[in-house]
Amino acid sequence: MKVLHVIQSLSRGGVTNVVIESIKAFCRLNIENIVIAPQISNSLKPIIQENTSQVYLLGGNAKPFNSIEYILLTKKHINEIVKRENPDAVIVQPGWLSLYSYFLPRNLPILIVVHGTYLNEIKYMWYHPIRGVVRLRYINGILLSQAIELFQLRMSILNQNATIIAVSKNTKKELGKMGVPTSRIVSILNGVNKERFKPMNKDLAKTLVEELFGTKLKVRVLLHVNPGPRKGTHILIKAFAILKKIYGEDLMLLIVGRLGPKTYREYVEELIRSLDLEGDVVMLGYVENEKLPVLYNAADLTVVPSYSEGGPLITPESLACGTPVVATNVGGNPEYLKLVDLTHLLINIEKYDFACALANGILRALEHENFFRQSILLNYRRIPSWEDSTLNYVKLLEVSMTRFGYD
Repeated sequence: MKVLHVIQSLSRGGVTNVVIESIKAFCRLNIENIVIAPQISNSLKPIIQENTSQVYLLGGNAKPFNSIEYILLTKKHINEIVKRENPDAVIVQPGWLSLYSYFLPRNLPILIVVHGTYLNEIKYMWYHPIRGVVRLRYINGILLSQAIELFQLRMSILNQNATIIAVSKNTKKELGKMGVPTSRIVSILNGVNKERFKPMNKDLAKTLVEELFGTKLKVRVLLHVNPGPRKGTHILIKAFAILKKIYGEDLMLLIVGRLGPKTYREYVEELIRSLDLEGDVVMLGYVENEKLPVLYNAADLTVVPSYSEGGPLITPESLACGTPVVATNVGGNPEYLKLVDLTHLLINIEKYDFACALANGILRALEHENFFRQSILLNYRRIPSWEDSTLNYVKLLEVSMTRFGYD
């Protein structure tokens, strides 16, 4: 089988990680990959080239806001590549590039991967502590991105051989609420690299974290990866302040990643100062993906307090390392936690400030940490690998190829 991947520019971030891991998994399954992208960062080019037979770089910069114009300008080039390479199937991701499928041949199986919607974020974004022009940009950016992607998805399914892949059942439901026929949507969870994300000795992991990041770990360590307003970081800090009254100096919170908009970062920094949490909340900033496993293993608990998610990588990565996760009931979180029998660690968002509910959930997890960790280790194999996830893609493509008379 030969698969043509039409993707966004690759540099860093969750979608980039999903694209790279899925392409590598296709290669391991002996499927030939061809990649078309606007740009690929120099650091990622060797990885892509190693796992593909051909890479086409279109140039320019495709973002959600200019994606329709970009697609219209490059669709002829894409079709020339399709004729030259004669792929068996096409995978387009993310959803704001799905309009390409409208212009592709009608007998070519096409999968469109939607990594999440902004439906929940639109509900909550009005309350985020973001100020000034940044607030206007943020809200308008979310609304415009959602409208552009939704328009493209509705156009793309006019091609009867296009199937939308939602990275969680919640994402599928959200797309349905926005008017995309659920009969055209299949949900497939993202996988996890189990060679990288796996359990290790916790004492060793703590020692390595202290050496790598120059910070002394306390008795109990909470971990929060990929912070930001949509990720509920400010709510977690409020919940942490409640927990500090119980655990005192024995508890700390590690935050991995950049905080996002300047006014939000300033709000979070002031919140930490006003709650007298300096020294207890440690911001590690951007951390390379290769260092994340040791952080997951060093933590007693990973917290994912997001208002909105698609198929979060943090939850399965932490679980694959044997570390329990307290997460909001959004995106793929309930599916991943169900796989390891930990759905009681899900937090329902019943109002914008759910710090008390989050604190209670974290407290419950910390008090029964050993039990939850044993549940994870017992059900570890249920968490999908990237090969598991990619095999589901292959099965869908094989059904479509059979329908159109491919061998």
